[in-house]
Amino acid sequence: MSEKVKIGWASCDITPSGAVSLLGQFRLRIATRVNDPLTVTALALESAGNQAVLVSMDLCIVYEEVVAGSRNALRERLPDLDPLKVMLNTTHTHSAPHAGGRGLQNEEDYIEAIRIRYPDYTSVAEYTQMVIEAVVSAVCEAWENRREGFVAWGYSYAVVGENRRVRYFDDSARMYGSVAEPGFSHIEGHVDHGVNLLFTYDAARQLTGMVINLASPSQASEGCEDYVSADFWHDTRLEIRRRCGDGLYILPQCSAAGDQSPHRLLQAKAEERMLQLKYGGGSRSRQENFGLRRDIARRIADAVQDAEPPVRQELHDQVPLMVERHELDLPHWNVTDEEHAALQEEMAELRTRLAGMANVDPLDSDLTAAHSRLAWCQRAVDRYLKLLESVPIEMNVVRLGDIAFVTVPFEYYLDFADRIKGRSEALQTFVVQLAGTHLGDAPKGAGGGYLPTERAAIGLSYGAIPPSCLVPPEGGQLIVDEAVAAIKRMFAGG
Repeated sequence: MSEKVKIGWASCDITPSGAVSLLGQFRLRIATRVNDPLTVTALALESAGNQAVLVSMDLCIVYEEVVAGSRNALRERLPDLDPLKVMLNTTHTHSAPHAGGRGLQNEEDYIEAIRIRYPDYTSVAEYTQMVIEAVVSAVCEAWENRREGFVAWGYSYAVVGENRRVRYFDDSARMYGSVAEPGFSHIEGHVDHGVNLLFTYDAARQLTGMVINLASPSQASEGCEDYVSADFWHDTRLEIRRRCGDGLYILPQCSAAGDQSPHRLLQAKAEERMLQLKYGGGSRSRQENFGLRRDIARRIADAVQDAEPPVRQELHDQVPLMVERHELDLPHWNVTDEEHAALQEEMAELRTRLAGMANVDPLDSDLTAAHSRLAWCQRAVDRYLKLLESVPIEMNVVRLGDIAFVTVPFEYYLDFADRIKGRSEALQTFVVQLAGTHLGDAPKGAGGGYLPTERAAIGLSYGAIPPSCLVPPEGGQLIVDEAVAAIKRMFAGG
């Protein structure tokens, strides 16, 4: 059996052809046009008989339907590949359709009005099946494309993610809170501008593709109302290919970034001025922000060009490849009596508001946002009425040469990634959020959900309270400890 690493790449388009509902906001948003395409990218790796396939999707969340559906189909299509070694992640764009999951905007509540207004509407079920078929096709093609080649890993920097939680002197917190208030104390957490990079080369040592891992969701245009977009990863692909070669495969990974976004809170006007000067446009409204997208693409491409030439001195064609899949039972974040009472009050207010909107357009943004908020509260109430014994999840740990990957299915706060990286015995550790899935008795359509740190839970606010989170901070630390122990085992032999 050859000890040399085999590498295969493939990509498939997952851009919808008709109107679709977008995932990522409380209000219902129907996209009727495509600003830029959505892509599935797969990297297949094999070394000494060991297998791993990394898959990245330009979507908001990877739901259990997509993971299970893809793996089930691959069992039949590729009997030589262990489907549990196929690991899916998303870039967390807020301008892509639902693919699996229920979401807060329940399609069934609006489907009649949607069908009347948008006859070419692609349902969530239809789009989910499209994504599953694309994932399966990309994985099959990447697996069949495996050829002996080289890998190299590098590290550089790009300013992309910024902490988005604002703390005040009363120790409260708000996501995207105002920093101009007299009570503003500090930004809650730090940022990580490091970029972990994995490069692949063919037998002739020609660059074929790269994995780019950084701590920010793809949400420069997160408030878009009517178009589909891969956000700044589309601009990044274009810029890297312009500089390094049209045929390159680019597989993005969002590292732990539950408290991060590409939007600055401090000196935001100064940044806006510079974007205007450089690109002649780009609004801070988040509906567009094309200037910011282009600038982020430049920064990431600079990081690639900073790291790739020097790592060519250390190309590897023989590397250890190991994969461990872990099924963890994490603690459930129980809703307290006080929180339940507050939820009941909020739900009563929402019902009153909805009753006063009986004659409003059924697709009105305020109406659908209220419906979604009510559903959000109801999910937490359901968890109060029927406590979960635990939240079972899938976590994967991969060793490839001197580097390691750790996947988690949450919007995982940055501190947890720091803890993993600080204790990891790998030279570089790629933490990948919104990857894998919930298992067993996790609530249907749970998707990712936030997993906040202890300090965030003290400040509370959206993203760090039980309605936003299935798992409390101690669950995040359990993942840290499990990942560190797995990496230690993998590197025990050097």
